[in-house]
Amino acid sequence: MDYSQYTDNSTAVKEYMLEVSDGVSLKIIDFTPRNAAQEGPVIIFVAGWISLISGWEGVLKVLTAKYRVIYLESREKQSSIVPDVKKVSFSMERLKLDIGEVVKQVVLPSEKFILAGSSLGASAILEYCGSEKRKPLSAVLIGPNTELRFPKILGTVIPAMHPSLYFSAKPVIKWYLRNFRLDKKNSKEQIEKYENTLDCADPYKLKANALAIRNYEIWNHLDNITVPCLIIGATTDTLHGTENIKRLLKIIPDSTYIELKSNMETHSEKAGRVIVEYIQG
Repeated sequence: MDYSQYTDNSTAVKEYMLEVSDGVSLKIIDFTPRNAAQEGPVIIFVAGWISLISGWEGVLKVLTAKYRVIYLESREKQSSIVPDVKKVSFSMERLKLDIGEVVKQVVLPSEKFILAGSSLGASAILEYCGSEKRKPLSAVLIGPNTELRFPKILGTVIPAMHPSLYFSAKPVIKWYLRNFRLDKKNSKEQIEKYENTLDCADPYKLKANALAIRNYEIWNHLDNITVPCLIIGATTDTLHGTENIKRLLKIIPDSTYIELKSNMETHSEKAGRVIVEYIQG
């Protein structure tokens, strides 16, 4: 795949599959700029639920100009290689373990690193930061999911539905997101982005992951977080409620909050510059 739109010509890009302890292989895209910041941290970026890298073009352009960025595609995404979907876990605990194993395999013991991610990826990062693992210098959390609640109709349908019927149910899921979870008037780009991710999702992994994380909430997993955190929210992003995100600020001792205008801005070069300023500051 051509990754030139995510970086400049001086950056070396390597794509490979990395196997973790339960036999699942995760896709890694390693951006290493020729003039990487001296003594600068490695950034491990974990995108949100079934997100596509195309949604992060603006942010990655800014980050990869200065830092080595390891873009990790989590196991629920189409790119992962899963020997048997029924025999592996897609829980938040497993997503956290994946981050730890990737850190161990790709970041040298002498290297400093930062964890950055969005939505479900940001939630998994928080879980990791609360564990006894090797700590990052800081964490950047873009619209972290604090609670995952399915509406009753989807909570009933998803467990009973065979994954092969996903393509029939997909229009209903899109309709629900468009009318009840997203801002139709102000967030057309966000709607288009999420509908595109649904079109590219693997229904078998999607169902396994949805069942594993339904009714998840993060509030009982924050006691041990001492890592400095930058939390980025968006005023018009109704999918990642700013009220719950602001509640995080009261719980995480060393946290900074920046609110951008929209979900589109949180995925833009502007957000990338905010992250770089935070790292340098």
